[in-house]
Amino acid sequence: MKRLIAPLLLASLLGAGEIAYKGNLGIEYDYFSNTPPDKRSDTFAFRGDVEAKKEIGDGEVKLHLKGIWDKEESERRYVDIQELYYKHNFENSELLIGRNILFWGALEVYNIADVFNTKDTLDDPFDYDRKLGAWNVAWTRFFDNSELAVILRLHEEDQKFQDEESVFNFLPLPYDSDLITEYDHRPSLFVKYSGSGEEVQIDYALIYEAGYDDQRYFTYDRKLGKLRQHAYWVNKLLGYTTYVHEDTIYKAEAAWAVSDDTKVSDYLHFGAGLEHTLYGVWEKKDLGLLLEYYRYEQFNDTKFSTRELGVLFQNDLYLGARFSFNDTASSEILAGVDFDLDESEKIYFLKYDTRVLDKFKTEVQYQHLSPSRNSLFSKTDHLKVAVSYYF
Repeated sequence: MKRLIAPLLLASLLGAGEIAYKGNLGIEYDYFSNTPPDKRSDTFAFRGDVEAKKEIGDGEVKLHLKGIWDKEESERRYVDIQELYYKHNFENSELLIGRNILFWGALEVYNIADVFNTKDTLDDPFDYDRKLGAWNVAWTRFFDNSELAVILRLHEEDQKFQDEESVFNFLPLPYDSDLITEYDHRPSLFVKYSGSGEEVQIDYALIYEAGYDDQRYFTYDRKLGKLRQHAYWVNKLLGYTTYVHEDTIYKAEAAWAVSDDTKVSDYLHFGAGLEHTLYGVWEKKDLGLLLEYYRYEQFNDTKFSTRELGVLFQNDLYLGARFSFNDTASSEILAGVDFDLDESEKIYFLKYDTRVLDKFKTEVQYQHLSPSRNSLFSKTDHLKVAVSYYF
C-alpha cells in the first residue's frame, strides 16, 4: 500500500495551496554510569521533527518527519516518515488513509492499552512515547458523547535496535531485524468505542483487536547466527478509563489476550491508579500525588516467560509526585519510584520540564536502577538532557 499511497499523498501536499508548518530542532545527551566494558557510556544526537498540513476540500493531508543524527552510531542517522495520511471529513464521520500515530491509555508510567503503534527501539527502547507510524485505513463515526472507530492496520513494522556497543541494545546476540509474522500479509483489525459521561466526569474506551500483538518474542536462527523477532496473532480485549471525583483522578487499563501461537500463553495485563491534587500548596503551585499498580498473569507458564517476552510491569507498584508551577513556561517536576514486587528491584526517577523564551523547551531526566540479584542489568545511573527549539 505505501508504495502506491505515499507518492499520491506527497504530490497532494506539494501541489497548489497553502501549507501550514510546525516543528522542533534539538540536541539530546544521555550518560550511563557503570556500563559494561563493551558498551558506550554516553551518546549525543541531534534531533528534529517537522509537521506539514494542507487542507484539501473537506479533508487534509498531513506529513510528519522525524530525523536523528547520532554522533557515534551510523544506524541512527536517518529521516523517517512518522505520519503521512489523508483524512476526509464527512458530516458525522471521517475516513483516514495512510500512516499515523495514535496514543491510547490513561495511566502515567505505562499504557497497557497503547498497542496500535510499534515502539521505536532504534530511537529509545525505554521511552514508550517514541513510536513508529502504522499504515492503516480507519473509519470513525461520531455520536453526541462517543465515537466508534474501525481500523485496519495493513503492515507490521520491523523493530531495529541500536548497535551492539550501545547501552540501549540489551540483546545478548547479533540481531536480524526482518520480522517473522505468523500469517503473511494479514491485516490487523481494531474496533474501538470511546466516550465520556454526561452527568459524571468519566472518559472510557473499549477496544477489540484481531491482529498481531504488541508483545513479540525472539528465536535464534542457526543458519544466520542471529536472533529473529516474531509477531504472533491474538484475539484481544482492551479498555481504559479515567474518572474524576473532586480533586482525585482514578485511572485503570486492562488487556486480555488469547494467542494463536503455541509458544505464547494467553494472558491478562491490568493496571489501576489514582492522582490526587493538592491545589495551591505553595502560592499558585499544585502538588499531585500518584499511585499505580500493575499486574501481568499468564495462563500457561510452561511457554515463553514474561522476561522472554520483554514484559517489564509484571507485579509493580509506582509511587510518584507531580509538582506543577502553573507558570507561563509550563514548568513541571515529576518524581517517583517503581517497585518490582517480584524481584525486589527499584527504579528511581526525577524529571524536570520547562520552556525558556517561549520557543525553547528544556528537559532534564535522572534515573537510578537498583537491580535484584537475578536481574540482567547492573546498578546504573542514567542522565538525559535535551534542549529543543520550537517553531
